[in-house]
Amino acid sequence: MAEYKLLKNCDIFTPLKLIKNGSILIKGEVIDRIGAVDESRIPSQTRVFSFKDKIVVPGFIDIHLHGGGGIDFLDASDDSIVKALRIHLQNGTTAVLPSLMTASHGQVLKVLEKLIGIKNSYEEIPEIIGINLEGPYISKEKSGAQRTRFIRKPSLAEMSEYIQASKGHIKIMTVAPEAIGAGGFIRFLIEAGIIPSAGHTNASYDQTIKAVKSGVKLATHLFNAMRGIAHREPGAAGALLLSDDVYAEVVADGIHLHPSILDLIVRVKPIEKIILVTDATKFYGLRKGPSFTPQGRLYGSNTELGVALRNMVQFTGLPFPKLLRTVTLNPAKLLNVQKRKGSLKRGSDADMVILDKELNVKGVFVKGKKVPAN
Repeated sequence: MAEYKLLKNCDIFTPLKLIKNGSILIKGEVIDRIGAVDESRIPSQTRVFSFKDKIVVPGFIDIHLHGGGGIDFLDASDDSIVKALRIHLQNGTTAVLPSLMTASHGQVLKVLEKLIGIKNSYEEIPEIIGINLEGPYISKEKSGAQRTRFIRKPSLAEMSEYIQASKGHIKIMTVAPEAIGAGGFIRFLIEAGIIPSAGHTNASYDQTIKAVKSGVKLATHLFNAMRGIAHREPGAAGALLLSDDVYAEVVADGIHLHPSILDLIVRVKPIEKIILVTDATKFYGLRKGPSFTPQGRLYGSNTELGVALRNMVQFTGLPFPKLLRTVTLNPAKLLNVQKRKGSLKRGSDADMVILDKELNVKGVFVKGKKVPAN
């Protein structure tokens, strides 16, 4: 029999509307009722949680993360990957797309199979709703922290093996629009149900617009590791910023992008198309501040999504309720899982984050289960 839980005395951001002093009744793994709940009509064994002076929001969705707690998904054991994912869960991230950087063909196949095994075998981790491949079909000129020796031109045969190894769970694939055969490869991804993302690219404005017309729907960490905007050549960044139908990943740690650029993004890009990501490295959860390669290149981030959300409020002046969708509903819509993720409504997964008035994470529920505190 399904267990009932009641969250009450809290302000609820769904995120499209505010329910003041509302309640959420959870039945098993899903939301049964939300808003005004008649406590006299709930089952007698219901566990009650009072969150007075707290805010309840949908669980955060991170579509781009590489590890945490000293662990990189590319070279970790199953148990280590689970450990890293649980650190993200503690910080409010209830659904993820583990992301793999450029590596050898054999290593990518091995890790894809490992992630699918974890997805099907472990509980008390963020739900793995797909996998994100950040390479290897990218630009050597804009490789960032990625290993250039493994960068190669798009291969349909190779990609078909990745799809098979992941049992069809690859959801996002980064490709440089200027790569040889990129147009046909982008169309192949779309037919396979994979979202093509433009990133790690030295493409011109015109090359990027052509890729958007071919089907690119996402920008991998907009502005970072891509040709920037110049007054006579708007570059890949300009094309992706100005394409209203293209979603944009944004790393809002205040380091990857200057606060004024974050402000520029929300002024130009529709708020419905902005998605905050951690791009988390293995140092996520261990240190604050940026990480660098031995060559001095900035890579990844160690900033939690909740902190990134607070940064966006500070840097852009937009209110929290308007920005909340950038870590909840927007990624859910991109991945077409909005019926059960990204918002709080009857029938959706009971993934929730409890925040205080300063937007600090004070509690997490994933599929109706309260996550133990650190």
